Amino acid sequence: MTNVTNDRRVFIRSAMAAGLGVGLIATAGAQEAPAGLFAGKVVLITGATSGIGRITAELFAAQGAKVAFCGRREALGREVEAGIRAKGGDAFYVRADVRDEGEVKAFVDAAIARYGRLDIAFNNAGADRPPAPIAETVASGFDDLIATNLRGVFLAMKHELPHLVRTKGAVINMASIGGRHAFPNIVGYGASKAAVIHMTKAAAQEYGLDVRVNAIAPGPIETAMLERVRRDWKVTSEQLASAYPAKRIGQPEEVAELVLWLASPAASYVNGQTVGVDGGGLA
Repeated sequence: MTNVTNDRRVFIRSAMAAGLGVGLIATAGAQEAPAGLFAGKVVLITGATSGIGRITAELFAAQGAKVAFCGRREALGREVEAGIRAKGGDAFYVRADVRDEGEVKAFVDAAIARYGRLDIAFNNAGADRPPAPIAETVASGFDDLIATNLRGVFLAMKHELPHLVRTKGAVINMASIGGRHAFPNIVGYGASKAAVIHMTKAAAQEYGLDVRVNAIAPGPIETAMLERVRRDWKVTSEQLASAYPAKRIGQPEEVAELVLWLASPAASYVNGQTVGVDGGGLA
């Protein structure tokens, strides 16, 4: 972890002690009692078997939330579930594919049956594809990106929002810097993420009286997806980071902490926004 990330966490600890911050924890592995900023809250996360989703699930659980999460890779899902429980957290894994409405509904229903309510939803599940010019893009691959990145968020919100209206809850959708700025050779990925941003704004207008709906737009974050980007584009981390003012790759914890902030009372007047976490990439 970088010194920048460590410095930020020192600030968070200081803010907590002073009663000024929102109370985010310092690390995903911290041994915390099941009490914190999200004690008594129920959080639903799609795509939490690895990367940003996994770290976010661990952070929410460490802050007292009951976390229901899904993903297609059952072995990893059980591993994340066991890891959270071993630290005293409350987590519940359901195998579900966000492209399938029946499975999404069953996941949400299972969370409600287990916990009785829903307060926060982080619609994080997503996919990428190897880069290709539009004329060489395989239509089935394009369709899969739309089904996962866009339709998956739509299906999740469709089944989450009725429960979130009752609790005056919050939704955070996963967009991308690729949905805010066009890049060549990733038309399906970029289009799906741009549409998530539009859908987030539309949902905020429809449900803004009762539910806050925001999106986040990460830049390059150290995850398995970034490993594929380095491989497929034949670039190094240094080359990727050179285009960003921060001159470094982001860490999943930096994205997770933003999700927790958007879900917290500190963001009570933030709605319909897309918040970048990209090291100044769009500055």
